[in-house]
Amino acid sequence: MVALNQLFPNNQVFQVVHQSFNQEQGQLALAHTNALLAFSTQLSQPIIHFWTLPQNVILGMMDTKLPDYQSACASLTAAGYPYTVRNAGGLGVVADAGVLNIGLYLPHLADQLSIDDAYELIAAWLVQTYPHTPEIAHFEVDHSYCPGNYDLSINGQKFAGIAQRRSKNGIAILLYASINGQQKQRGQLMQTFYQQGNADQQQRWQFPTVEPDSMANLADLLDQPLTVALVQQQLLASFNAHYFKTATDLVNSLAQSDYQQLLQKQFQQLSRYQ
Repeated sequence: MVALNQLFPNNQVFQVVHQSFNQEQGQLALAHTNALLAFSTQLSQPIIHFWTLPQNVILGMMDTKLPDYQSACASLTAAGYPYTVRNAGGLGVVADAGVLNIGLYLPHLADQLSIDDAYELIAAWLVQTYPHTPEIAHFEVDHSYCPGNYDLSINGQKFAGIAQRRSKNGIAILLYASINGQQKQRGQLMQTFYQQGNADQQQRWQFPTVEPDSMANLADLLDQPLTVALVQQQLLASFNAHYFKTATDLVNSLAQSDYQQLLQKQFQQLSRYQ
């Protein structure tokens, strides 16, 4: 397994971006995740992105293939959850105040890192952050929403999932982690979504049969009073101790025209899928 320390010189600094969006800004949040990938490559600057989005569902392109997609989306609206479709594959995940989204942006490494090795980097960071707790494993958790080979779980219950994007030789490793809050309610929301979409009435696409108890919050699994803010602090402390130093010097750069043009381009591309 490739270690993150092996990929950059010892004096490398990772820039950290913190963002909190409101309930109506799902598309903007996704536009930032895409724009930061291009920006990281332009600047040759690795970036850590923490962001939160209250009471939303982020759908994948595959979700739009549901036999009764409109009814599925209507179930989200009825429950008070706006939804946004990301311009990538995969399936839906729930965002709310108790869910932490993390992006790890690594420029100019697409030729050096396999897809699995890139996933391993962010999984290892989580394990490094919580070394004296029950084992964090990665495998596909049956009956979770957005299942994948790099679901992160403790005692068989999933608390996080990982996705990946690659563009112009840059890599974005994207993780969502359920920290606290009503995880069973999140699972029930997605269970209803696929039921209302008649997911089982077709054979071409593979949709999950969601069972809410297949997933849990990290706070509950570790039996610790974790919050999103505290987990961010713990992750950064671990990153600084075991990998590289971090800084927050990009704040002003994100307001400049170069980045805003990238952001607007990504926002417009996402608009085609909504």
